[in-house]
Amino acid sequence: MYFIIASHGEYAEACKKSCEMITGAAPQFSVVTFTEEMTKESVESAYRKILEEKGAEQCQAIITDIKGGTPYNAAIAIRHEYPSVALVSGLCLGMLIALNVGDTLENAIEQSREIITGEGVSAAKQTTKAVVSAEPVENNGIVNFRLDERLIHGQVATFWTRTLGVTRIMIVDNNILIDEIGKNALQAAVPSGIRLSVLSVANAARRLNKGAYAGQRVFLIVRRTDTIRELLDAGVKVKEVNIGNMGVKDGRKQITKSVYCTKEEIKDILDIEKSGVQVYAQMVPNDDKKKFTSFLNKEA
Repeated sequence: MYFIIASHGEYAEACKKSCEMITGAAPQFSVVTFTEEMTKESVESAYRKILEEKGAEQCQAIITDIKGGTPYNAAIAIRHEYPSVALVSGLCLGMLIALNVGDTLENAIEQSREIITGEGVSAAKQTTKAVVSAEPVENNGIVNFRLDERLIHGQVATFWTRTLGVTRIMIVDNNILIDEIGKNALQAAVPSGIRLSVLSVANAARRLNKGAYAGQRVFLIVRRTDTIRELLDAGVKVKEVNIGNMGVKDGRKQITKSVYCTKEEIKDILDIEKSGVQVYAQMVPNDDKKKFTSFLNKEA
């Protein structure tokens, strides 16, 4: 019996090493480290490799750091292929210690819930300050238009939605409409209290253009450069587009820390700029907002 533990960065590996420091060797934990240049598909491949090498029937669970992050979303597809493999979020040292000393997964989850304590923590209620986006809200409700191949993942679910004060995430992609696993993953990843729309290009353009979302705060996310062009050609009005995340794939070269493009994708982006829509690159809200073409000039 073994577990796959996965996280953004080296967190899972660090948890395993700390667990071994306390309880001894922990060969039952196989680590998957998700890095910035990886895609959801490459995480799925890493899971499949472990399952094939160690035997899927022996894997009790995939344990990830946060619900809705790319490691978690990739595991949803794996669970569809291997329904006997459980999926758990909330990876922590306490959970691994419990598993490594022989506790059941159910008991380890329960013990990890009891670990969090606090002394000197004020019980006073804190008022949440409403975040007002700097982005102009058009009549179509769009507060941000982002290209992100991972769609809804950790950065989107936990950072961007709060910063923008989002009330609805809109995923526009023709292919995902026929991908039931992909749609289920999006529904699982969307933050509590945020509405979700998954639409074709034509349907999204029609609804946005007629003002169906006026008064809402819509975070529009696509995963292809040609989808941006199709939406603009269909009359969707935006002032700017954020190229946030495009992973490593054959034929692509690195443009920014989190963006890799083919020549065709760069041409799409330049055509979008020529249409009068500003294109910038910003992985997370705390990053500087920089014109996409400034990175191309560095490449020249």
